[in-house]
Amino acid sequence: MNEDRLQAAFKQLGWVRIPEILHQHAEEAAKHNIAYTEFLDNLIQEELMAKQDRLIQTRKRLARLPFHKTLEDFEFSFQPSIDEKRVRELATLRFMGHQENLVFLGPPGVGKTHLAVAIGLEAIKARHTVYFTTAHDMIQVLEEAHHRNQIHKKLQVYTKPDLLIIDEMGYRRMDETAAHFFFQIISER
Repeated sequence: MNEDRLQAAFKQLGWVRIPEILHQHAEEAAKHNIAYTEFLDNLIQEELMAKQDRLIQTRKRLARLPFHKTLEDFEFSFQPSIDEKRVRELATLRFMGHQENLVFLGPPGVGKTHLAVAIGLEAIKARHTVYFTTAHDMIQVLEEAHHRNQIHKKLQVYTKPDLLIIDEMGYRRMDETAAHFFFQIISER
């Protein structure tokens, strides 16, 4: 099989990493007398890792997280009232498996958004879909969709992801329509 046919096959299969590393791995396989199956396994593992990395990057972008901060970035000593052990337990995402809601309460500046984003990043790494919004933005989007008779389509934006992060709850008073939309989202999740 010639180089052009290989490259065309890789492209047709949607493989992007193997074409980049094929020559290097082939030379090493020949030099170290690596078995064909081991050579092939090494290539496929590289492709799978690259695919997983691309999936994670895409999901991060689609999640619309305001920043990318992890639990390792959080200074628990700065907020001694936060139970680090409990937060780390939440990062295991068991609450998602039990279909439980998670609410962080506290005054501004204590790290609620940071912790929510960190848990969102853990969910993305675990191959879950995540969507971040503020309560204000969500209600505004839903009200606009309601006026354009597109509310059902727009509700899916908030009900479809495995994890929905709604930030800044309570900063804006909800009228009856907004409360109805909010209830619809929560009840459908």
